[in-house]
Amino acid sequence: MVELFISPLTETYFQKALIGGCIVAIVAGVVGCLVVLRRMAFLGDALSHAMIAGVAGGYLVMKLLFGLEAHAPGMLLGSLIAAIATVALISFVSRISRVKEDTAIGIMYTGIFALGVVAVSVFRHYIHIDLMHFIMGDILGVADSDLWASAFVAAIVLTILILFYRHFQISTFDPIMAASIGLPVLFIDYVLTTCVSLVVVSAVSMVGVILVVGLLITPAATAYLLSDRLEKMMVLSALFGVTSVVGGLYICVWLDSSGGGAIMLFCTLQFLVVLAVAPKYGLFARWLRLRNLIPQQVIEDTLT
Repeated sequence: MVELFISPLTETYFQKALIGGCIVAIVAGVVGCLVVLRRMAFLGDALSHAMIAGVAGGYLVMKLLFGLEAHAPGMLLGSLIAAIATVALISFVSRISRVKEDTAIGIMYTGIFALGVVAVSVFRHYIHIDLMHFIMGDILGVADSDLWASAFVAAIVLTILILFYRHFQISTFDPIMAASIGLPVLFIDYVLTTCVSLVVVSAVSMVGVILVVGLLITPAATAYLLSDRLEKMMVLSALFGVTSVVGGLYICVWLDSSGGGAIMLFCTLQFLVVLAVAPKYGLFARWLRLRNLIPQQVIEDTLT
């Protein structure tokens, strides 16, 4: 039994997947708490899908201008530009028209994602990108460059969140009060969106679109069921993200399945367990509260 846990740890590919996945899980879990509390979950999905246009653009530019194929920094820069452009377009459409932000997100991200797919198909002789790999990822094939990129982005994002924690906290829970005391609420929103973009951009090449969105939302939602304080929620979210990666990777090795799929399956099962047994907001606790309520008929009889 012990050998089942020890043996994978001796493999280099498993070690890299574990390190890279945990880095992504920690920073995504912390940022994801603000995303969930601000009801921006759809934005993470939008950014991750829109990145295909940036990857295709960066790939094409580096190939045609410099003769470099699959140049990681070029595609990373293209992805970041695509993410920022998506956010700018969403903000522009939602502010100058009667279209709400969630609708603008749906319009813009599908349009930009479609642009990337068309670009890949039109310039297929120059762009050699596996769309399935982009969507599903390959966490068991993590490269050293992916590890360094994710660690660098994680350090930047976590530093920003620590330095401006109070600003994010106030603008998240009471943006009106934040504006009244002079905080630049709009600028804080843009900084948070940029942090989300950086996390998504740095992680998609390693874990894929589906997994990065899952690690951004599900651990934070799980922690939300257990805590009413933001700092505790962030710690729990990072912890649930790490356990999802560790548990998912072991399941992947034991069952010889998809790495990203196994991690998200474990992550979702964690959420369902916490949803059932959470002491304050779980289904069982809710059932107990409903059972202990005094029947309405008894109250009416007492009052009369």
